[in-house]
Amino acid sequence: MPKLNSRPLSIASRLWIAVGRISPPCANQLTFEGPGTLDPDAWRAAVLAAATANPGTRLVLRGSLGSSRWVDSGTAPRVREADASGWDGMGSDGAPFLMESFDPRNGPNAEVLLMHGNPARVSFRSHHAVMDGRGAATWAEDVFRALRGEEPAGSEYTMTENDLLNFVPGSAARPLPHHNLAPTGAADGSDVSPVWRRKTIRGKVDSLLPKVILCAARAARRHADGPVRIGVPVDLRRRCEGLRSTGNLTNAIYIDIPGEAGCEDIAGMITERLERRSDGEITWEDSIIRYVPVRLLGRAIAAEGARNRRSGGYRCSGFVSNLGRLEIGRFACNDFSPTTYYGVPVCAPIVPFSMTLSGTAAGIELLLAMPRCMSTGGRIGAALDAIERELMTP
Repeated sequence: MPKLNSRPLSIASRLWIAVGRISPPCANQLTFEGPGTLDPDAWRAAVLAAATANPGTRLVLRGSLGSSRWVDSGTAPRVREADASGWDGMGSDGAPFLMESFDPRNGPNAEVLLMHGNPARVSFRSHHAVMDGRGAATWAEDVFRALRGEEPAGSEYTMTENDLLNFVPGSAARPLPHHNLAPTGAADGSDVSPVWRRKTIRGKVDSLLPKVILCAARAARRHADGPVRIGVPVDLRRRCEGLRSTGNLTNAIYIDIPGEAGCEDIAGMITERLERRSDGEITWEDSIIRYVPVRLLGRAIAAEGARNRRSGGYRCSGFVSNLGRLEIGRFACNDFSPTTYYGVPVCAPIVPFSMTLSGTAAGIELLLAMPRCMSTGGRIGAALDAIERELMTP
């Protein structure tokens, strides 16, 4: 059987393309930071070698509506440079080079951004419709292999999350309710451009994900009484032994947090959902999305976000994505030795609170993103400070 050179556009990826039109950049931005220098010619050669082994980094969109597919363009991701000597790396302010958006049809939909400064930083950026955080790490690891003169391990790219999901059969009709509280409090204006901040915590923290979710739920209920639902993206690759893919193979599980819940309760809920491997229901919205033009989906998402901000109720209170600990030495080469890594959260106008957690043996990186209208009055910094206090409490 001939090898496929494309994959269908999934429902989730179609939605991410629509989000990217109204709230760019809608990008994975897996960023490595540390001492060293960045030789653009060496990086271009390594990116080219890694792209040959990982064709999922070269995709462009073809077709329309239900026949849309990601196709291998044969063109390697670009390598872009930026002077980041004046940026402290602790937030979106001062980093316009991280706001560059992608063009799904014309590409490229992935790039390596070399940020010159002290420390040096390298960001593996991709449209979230093409790649997720684990996919970006798979790609990045092969680029670093090439920089060290090793052979890239390679990956497949024709599988979508739909190949790995377990939906409840015959369930059709219920869209998620729109009454969950926002941990941020009420919107201030209508600017939904993304804003993010970063906080670094040294050492190890036990029960990191449940503690952060508990902090978000408590923050939401300080503003009002009501339900809180947190989405937790799950890497579906674990369901297929040995699978290496750069694709967007993530699905969210949704955890409803009772007012009396503690950290152990939340940990139990997450474990139960993961063990059950139940990925929810196909709603009526899901069944028609593949036939709706992206520009109309974008308008619908923007309209929903505006209604959410007026009412104060959302489908989901926020998302917390745990990227896990990486062995940072696997992401190093002769001239660049990162000491930490982090993923910039993907921010959508219908989600008031988006967070990524990542770490190495030395510590943890917390990044929190919000639409700008939800972040006024120092709300991002206050939220990160509250989370740090919770994590540091024995």
